[in-house]
Amino acid sequence: MSAGTQQSEPTAALSPEVIAQATGGDGRLSIAVRRIEPFAFPTPSGWSGYSIDVWQAAAAQLEIPYDYVEVGTVSEQLDAVRTGRTDAALGAISITAEREAEFDFSFPMYDSGLQVLVRPTDQGFWAQMLALFSSTVLLLLLALVVLLVIVGHIVWLIERRTNDDFPHSYRAGVWEGIWWAIVTMTTIGYGDRVVQSRWGRLVAMVWMLVGLVLVAHFTAVITSALTIDRIRSEVRSISDLYGRNVVTVADTSAARFLESVDLPARPLPDVDEAFAEVASGQAEAFVYDAPVLRYLTQTRGDDTVEVVGPLLQPQGYGMAFRPGNPLVEPLDLELLQLRENGTTEELDRRYFGDS
Repeated sequence: MSAGTQQSEPTAALSPEVIAQATGGDGRLSIAVRRIEPFAFPTPSGWSGYSIDVWQAAAAQLEIPYDYVEVGTVSEQLDAVRTGRTDAALGAISITAEREAEFDFSFPMYDSGLQVLVRPTDQGFWAQMLALFSSTVLLLLLALVVLLVIVGHIVWLIERRTNDDFPHSYRAGVWEGIWWAIVTMTTIGYGDRVVQSRWGRLVAMVWMLVGLVLVAHFTAVITSALTIDRIRSEVRSISDLYGRNVVTVADTSAARFLESVDLPARPLPDVDEAFAEVASGQAEAFVYDAPVLRYLTQTRGDDTVEVVGPLLQPQGYGMAFRPGNPLVEPLDLELLQLRENGTTEELDRRYFGDS
């Protein structure tokens, strides 16, 4: 435990009988661990990490001897406890209802949940210009051109016999009618072409009102193409992941959550591979435990990735035991004391920063 941390009142060491019962009689608690930074990872001097440090602080108070047994995945950790290969499992193990039905979990060592890791989208000038050629914009533009041609024809047919501003010849006259329709719709009103007949002015009044609506709608569509489309191109929540290339880690609570919401995700063998795919652009998003993603972003991200969106499926990390293990209750008490005396808060700062 680091210097400066307020010490809790000493917890009574467990009796040899309790330790023997908790360890199956051999006197040393065997614990299945896996590499999952920053919660558990090997160093030259032994295993370290947030969960390792919390456990070792509690074990020192309870005077529990222990050994670590390394495995590859969280499924292998739980299977080691299930089959009796180890007495417990430790690391970033989410406490879920399904797991709680099969194992006894300690008090949560860390409050967690799922989040999304993405590579930020940097859309430049040309990318925004391409948005102007979306199907919505092109259809609206085509409809507007057709309407201008129709109005141009109507005005020419009405005005051609009495108004010299609209020539009798079809090509020249319709062109002037379309020109009038454009400047009237945009409220520019150059005044070089003016309708004079009663019916022509009635058409002009209707077209002016319609033109106001058309210009406002067209402006809104263009604005959406240049701004809202960019927002939609960035993943900000779980709903934005549908239809994208999403990865996660196989046989984890994150993978099961994505299955429960019918969101297809490519399962990868470990966190490092999933992180590398997003950082390199091979995948668009990585759904996994929030604290692990934040730690990876801080230590390896180099501003190329970011964690986005709200916390999904809040859950805690705990230590897993077979049902009935007598170590769970005294460990829970010690974990609560570690929270109260500031030990876990100090570990938060060490591994996750001030945030």
